[in-house]
Amino acid sequence: MPKARRRSAHAGERFEDMALPDELLGVLDAQGLTRAFEIQSAILPDALGGRDVLARAETGSGKTLAFTLAMCARFRGRKVHRRRPLGVVLVPTRELAVQVVDTIHPFARAVGIRAQLVAGGMNIDKQADALARGVEIIVATPGRLIDLARREDLFLDRVETTVIDEADHMTDLGFGADIVEILQHIEMGTQKMLFSATLDGQVDEIIDRFLVDPVTHETTPVAAAVKTMRHHVLAINPQRKRQITAQLAARRGRTLIFTRTQLGAERVAAELVEVGIPAAALHGSKQQGLRTNVLAGFRAGAFDTLVATDVAARGLHIDDVSMVIHVDPAEDVKEYVHRSGRTARAGAAGTVVTLALPHQTQRTRRILEEAEVEPQWEDVHDEHAEALRALGGRTPAGEPAADPALTKYKGAPRKLDIGRTTGADARKADERRANEERRASWEETPAPRRSGRRRPQPSAGSTGRRRTSGRRPKGS
Repeated sequence: MPKARRRSAHAGERFEDMALPDELLGVLDAQGLTRAFEIQSAILPDALGGRDVLARAETGSGKTLAFTLAMCARFRGRKVHRRRPLGVVLVPTRELAVQVVDTIHPFARAVGIRAQLVAGGMNIDKQADALARGVEIIVATPGRLIDLARREDLFLDRVETTVIDEADHMTDLGFGADIVEILQHIEMGTQKMLFSATLDGQVDEIIDRFLVDPVTHETTPVAAAVKTMRHHVLAINPQRKRQITAQLAARRGRTLIFTRTQLGAERVAAELVEVGIPAAALHGSKQQGLRTNVLAGFRAGAFDTLVATDVAARGLHIDDVSMVIHVDPAEDVKEYVHRSGRTARAGAAGTVVTLALPHQTQRTRRILEEAEVEPQWEDVHDEHAEALRALGGRTPAGEPAADPALTKYKGAPRKLDIGRTTGADARKADERRANEERRASWEETPAPRRSGRRRPQPSAGSTGRRRTSGRRPKGS
């Protein structure tokens, strides 16, 4: 299908000069929002007119507010049928779904409509009951939406606007087939809007198959989204990684730390608490209520350090994050961009620091070249390096801090068992720590392969365990 491509050129337009209902303008004014960001000024005329839209803009550019205003304006005063919403917003993660529905709620209430969260990890029967009463907009993860549709608790035959947020990330996560299945049950020719910092890969197939003459709005190239930040790469001594991380995390200001694994996030958070830095972990294996609680505390400023896997890298907006630390370097440029995009949002200043072990420096250099940024490289041998002080690093108190994950914060679910934790346990964390320390001590040159018979590898789908006679060797 033909695509009309148009680069956004106008910024700073006043909301009151747009075709928005007075009720929405009142909410915007109450929130202190008077002028639209560039992507909002570009998108809203087409979105309000019912056009199909592709929006490519850097993270933190205000895409969520753009489609929120458009949907609330279009559905203002409309009557809705039971189990048949008028608008669907698809997002990749529960955290982003919670954030989006929280953004929509005040505007929806102002125009007399309702928005409902539909995501996995929550009570499906309560979600079905809410849909049975009738809601105009649902914000959903693809899997849970399909589950409700198959139970006939949800029908998509009256959907007039479909939004796919973080479209490329959803296809990267394997939701491409689910998105296609959902769009096949939505009437062709109804409005569809795709929002993301990148539009590539399987997204093109979805665009060609389901969108009709879409208008593309593009503000800043993806690589340029990170150019306004200060970038630093610290080539560190593997044996002092824990102390260097704590030195940076003890700085003044809100800090978001990224790790590659869930166990890594739990381990780093525990190590920081142990030396006096209140920090909590956020990852996919935590109970949903605990994840919501941790985010609520971090947003409220109850603690300043959050350790997360990439579940938090996409779409989450947390105000005033002044530093992002890649404790485990990003695997590719897209991951680097979206992790780093948690700071320097909406024009604010921000710093991005990558800790690179000797065997990680070459890949890190390549990724930053692809991101078109010129970082400052420093060799850091221990936690007393001048480079850490220049970044605001401080020596932690040394005494264990109160674990912020064991406090219930405003905005958490009413029934929340703080003592119930899932994911990494102490034994697994200790094993992981030992393995990471051994791996960090390896040199870049691989050791010569030993002669003799190779150990058989576990088959696909196996647990990786095998029976052995006698006691297992220590550390295996």
